[in-house]
Amino acid sequence: MHLDPTAFTDTSRRRAIAVFAHNESRKILGCLEALRLSPLLPNTTCYVIANGCNDDTVAHVTEYALKAPWVRVIVLEVGDKANAWNHFVHEIAPEAESYFFTDGDCQVENGSLQQLEESLLSDKNVNAASGVPSHHNISLGIFRHDIIMHGGFAGNLYALSQDFVGRLRAQRIRLPQGLIGDDSLIGALALWNLDPSKGWNHDLARVVPTATFRYESIMWASVFDPMFYIRRLRRYSLRYFQNQLIRARIKPSGLSVLPDHIETLYLDAKNHELIPRSSLKHYIFDRWAVRAIGNARDTLMAKRAP
Repeated sequence: MHLDPTAFTDTSRRRAIAVFAHNESRKILGCLEALRLSPLLPNTTCYVIANGCNDDTVAHVTEYALKAPWVRVIVLEVGDKANAWNHFVHEIAPEAESYFFTDGDCQVENGSLQQLEESLLSDKNVNAASGVPSHHNISLGIFRHDIIMHGGFAGNLYALSQDFVGRLRAQRIRLPQGLIGDDSLIGALALWNLDPSKGWNHDLARVVPTATFRYESIMWASVFDPMFYIRRLRRYSLRYFQNQLIRARIKPSGLSVLPDHIETLYLDAKNHELIPRSSLKHYIFDRWAVRAIGNARDTLMAKRAP
């Protein structure tokens, strides 16, 4: 497909960016400046969705927006990324030709937004385009290599097409609140073309190696928060089990079984679905995740008891 070279500077095209921020007062201004200098595509509105923040994130963004009319501040009381994603897609996002998604602790690198949009516009059947970690994030070299070579989806920076977002809205598809693997599910929905009974079609969700992002290394973040690394590994394990539970239910039954809250799936989780992986890399944190799921299930059952 031949691309119009003026398509990406065409001010008639409308773009929308969602920036998800939970207590990112130390990094959010760097995120916004990186977007502005990336450079920001014409006719773009950026919605910073501050969810559950109890630091100065909202104050910093509000002050920044006074001199940046392309920035809007949305404040949600619930600190939950899946809920923030639902709010953006279904409640506040304007009609646009391209929708971009990134995190408040990331910095989009030069030309990345244009490269993502080019990928979406190059084929009307493409649902999503994913960025990749920058070469500056040396510790993510393996992830960068794997996603480029084998496909994947980076929730730190991606774009969705107008048609795909329209179908998400029309079918009222929402992410379960409490879901940690939001990027895994969004990528899978794009690859399935919203039909999980089918296999993945990798032509529908493209990886764009030239669309890069960088963020603070785990080691450096741990200097500011010593428990950061431990919490992240725990979340990775919980995400693994959440993904397993979702996949096992939507593959045979469709997207209508997606619950409002991920913990609903814990109630009928089978023992064989909650077995920690045997590798030393995962076992300890998987055991923590299984206990967390069990505790959440016990709490739900107690609430439902007469």
